[in-house]
Amino acid sequence: MKNYCFLFAFCLLTIALPLKFSAQVTEEDDYSEYEQYTTDEKVKRYCTPKIIGLTPAKLISIGYDYALGHKINSTLGDEVNPIPYPESNVTNYNGLALSANIPALSNNKILINVGGNYLESNYSFESDSLSNINPLLSAANSGFKALQLNTTIFKPLNEKNFVLGFVQGDYSGDYNFKNMQSLSFTKLTWVAVFGWKFHERYQLGFGATQTYRAGGMSFLPVVMYNFTSKNEKWGIETLLPARGHFRYGFSKRTLLLAGFEIVGSSYHLSNENGLFPISIPNTPVDNYDNQKIELRRSEIRLRLDFQQAITDFIWFGVQAGYIINYSFNVDSGNFYRGPGSTKPFVMENTVSSAPYFQISINLVSP
Repeated sequence: MKNYCFLFAFCLLTIALPLKFSAQVTEEDDYSEYEQYTTDEKVKRYCTPKIIGLTPAKLISIGYDYALGHKINSTLGDEVNPIPYPESNVTNYNGLALSANIPALSNNKILINVGGNYLESNYSFESDSLSNINPLLSAANSGFKALQLNTTIFKPLNEKNFVLGFVQGDYSGDYNFKNMQSLSFTKLTWVAVFGWKFHERYQLGFGATQTYRAGGMSFLPVVMYNFTSKNEKWGIETLLPARGHFRYGFSKRTLLLAGFEIVGSSYHLSNENGLFPISIPNTPVDNYDNQKIELRRSEIRLRLDFQQAITDFIWFGVQAGYIINYSFNVDSGNFYRGPGSTKPFVMENTVSSAPYFQISINLVSP
């Protein structure tokens, strides 16, 4: 409940605070009105995706992620017939975070970017934790990987309105590159937004998404809100409910963001050695299939994000914050759990919170 209260309060702040100022700034000079063109030439102008003061778009990013020690408590089966495991002690988890986002087509009528991400989570456990028979620890000790390919389309309709589309294939699991999993376990994420660019410092959009950030498949509304103050010192960057940040600019080359991001996916577990049983005694888990075991992993990352330009095209980033576990349950199959679903998980896990940090070097768009 505390997690939901925090997200709700932050969403209210990010929307309500700038509205106080937006009424004063919506009527601004549009210098495009003074562009020269002949009387017999009909010119149609289109809005662009850029907002003054926004953090620079990352073309290529190389980062390293590290979370400190925490604990995992696991229970196989449901509340009626639970099979508890001894508490597990995670010393840390870490891994590379690589991403690319390259323009494939760019003109005043459309912008298409193609990109991808590669993310690792390599878990280390204390020796006493590995000695217990928890099947999830065996999978986590092998590490989780996510390989994602995506396309982003920004289509301006006129000087004010635009549509934004995003599609991503997510290939996540405990595989390694010598033993890959079937492509049938690839998950699909999409986002669709209709928006308004009121001026060069204010952008608002509403839409919907199918996402796995909450671990399992979710269908959610989306609010995009990007705003920069008149003095360009502070601003807000949000794509709710996925992330939201307040931004302060010490200068155009030094930025500090404070906020949150929900990070997660559904990871296929190979279960090669049959660590998860084919049946769970006295537990009504419907349609259980030990070849379709999925870890629904999701984290809320509360953080400060410091970004510093080294050159015009190269930026250095440091994040530090706190990870609050949202979901770390094991399920069978890829399906949608609607609100109020009482269908039991194969395994339920409680994960304690942990500090984390991330460093990155980024090639950015000018």
